Amino acid sequence: MSFISSNRAQNDLLGYRIDDFAKSDKKSRFVIDLVTRLNLKKLFARYSDQGGDSYLPNMMLALWFYAYSNGITSTRDLEELCKFDTRYMYISGNQQPDHTTLSRFRKAHLDLLSAYFLQIILIAREEGISAFNHITIDGTKIKASHSGRQSYNEVQLDQLIAHIRQDISRYMNQCNYVEQNATDQLDLATLQAEKARLEALEQKLLERKQILKERQNKLKVEYRAKHKVNLHEPDARFMPKADGLNYNAQAAVDTETNLIVASDVTDQPNDQGQFVPLQQKVESNLSPDRERAYTSDAGYHNLEDLEHLEQHKVDALIADPAPNNRSTELKPTSADTILSEKRKVERTDFVYHYQGDYYECPNGDHLIKVKNKGKSNIYRASKCTTCPLAIYCLASKKNYKQIHRSKREIYAERMAVKLKTKTAKQRMHERRVSVEPVFGNLKENLGFRRFSLCGLKQVKGEFTLMAIAHNLNILFKMIDKDRLAAVVTRSYKSIDQHIALSKNILIKYYVNFTNLLIKSYLFPSYQVKRS
Repeated sequence: MSFISSNRAQNDLLGYRIDDFAKSDKKSRFVIDLVTRLNLKKLFARYSDQGGDSYLPNMMLALWFYAYSNGITSTRDLEELCKFDTRYMYISGNQQPDHTTLSRFRKAHLDLLSAYFLQIILIAREEGISAFNHITIDGTKIKASHSGRQSYNEVQLDQLIAHIRQDISRYMNQCNYVEQNATDQLDLATLQAEKARLEALEQKLLERKQILKERQNKLKVEYRAKHKVNLHEPDARFMPKADGLNYNAQAAVDTETNLIVASDVTDQPNDQGQFVPLQQKVESNLSPDRERAYTSDAGYHNLEDLEHLEQHKVDALIADPAPNNRSTELKPTSADTILSEKRKVERTDFVYHYQGDYYECPNGDHLIKVKNKGKSNIYRASKCTTCPLAIYCLASKKNYKQIHRSKREIYAERMAVKLKTKTAKQRMHERRVSVEPVFGNLKENLGFRRFSLCGLKQVKGEFTLMAIAHNLNILFKMIDKDRLAAVVTRSYKSIDQHIALSKNILIKYYVNFTNLLIKSYLFPSYQVKRS
């Protein structure tokens, strides 16, 4: 297969060049230069030797990179820009791919974007842009391409399936009637086509119900009845603090440059269990580094993840969503202090003793382990009825204090101690000013509030394209800033040279003038000549 190509430096009939279209736009040239540095062998290998001419794959890739870097995700909008916007005309070589070709290219090569994303990160590392030694992780909800209108819970799905089956049965009876009475064959074909359509819809509903049942098994019992699945985009879900169907997009960001170094998308409504997979992806992308530090908010606090991070000696900070539930002090809070403050007794007022495997309460009583309950143990006090703190400590209708302690609680307690250090507070501040502005840029500046593609697999690829667009903007600004700094430096050097030259001229005139004054004083007959 041959490719449709054009020479941006070639003059046309009127003497203009495509290269002249974008002289003032440095970013379009930057994107083309960056794409030329990527290894595109796999992309070119997907094109067959047979068939008609195709647009150059590297041109199409650069076009989509540049479009997303400007917040353009619509294929029809991009088609129009290739016709009337000189920047896009320059990247496309004044070619005008239609929206179908643009859409087909994007969908066909989504799986290659993660490799190009990684290559761009490695180029940034080779250029010495950052040491990538502090990474922050966070997630955000991005709307799915479909709305949540045709979403149904289990009861509603059963009603819909029953209604469809009634319609199928009715069409079957009509088909049998037409066949028996040998009436118009055209009517028979229409009825059979409609029956086949309903049977396909029934199969689709049954598949959606199976997806719904699998999700319900992972939910708490009280949430199962209300859980819904969408007919058109079953991978997307209704999520807390988000309207409509959403996906949960994850990003790991370098605090020094705000570059995204790893990304992912999940259908899970929260960030639980997402820290370790993303951290491992960062290590894979940047190569393992024991000195690299990670920071995230309380949404990622998970005892299983904390255990994994400590066992693998990963320098990670994960904010605690319930700091009042951790026993981190060496001594329990004084009973007199609680009585004087007349406040509720918190779990932090108790101290856990590892050697004896018991809790010590502010009044000195020991809470002994009384029950092993799966992943946790239950500790219970024995002297609560005579304790002066009972009114501030015991729950209603109970005459003893009881504490549930996870068998992995020690990892949360160690993390809680680590979070109190000055270094940890500084890293938490860096997290707020690094990863959160990245999502602000993606959603507000670039307008990525809704995915254009449908399904988890395609959404993962599109979010990678969003991350590439963000990184391209960051790298371009950094490079353009360095160019500006170089110009300013040259200007300052020129100014310094002029100042030095001016100083030499002033000194020369000062010396000459002084000599003239001395000669005039010593030799009155000396005529002062103007020089």
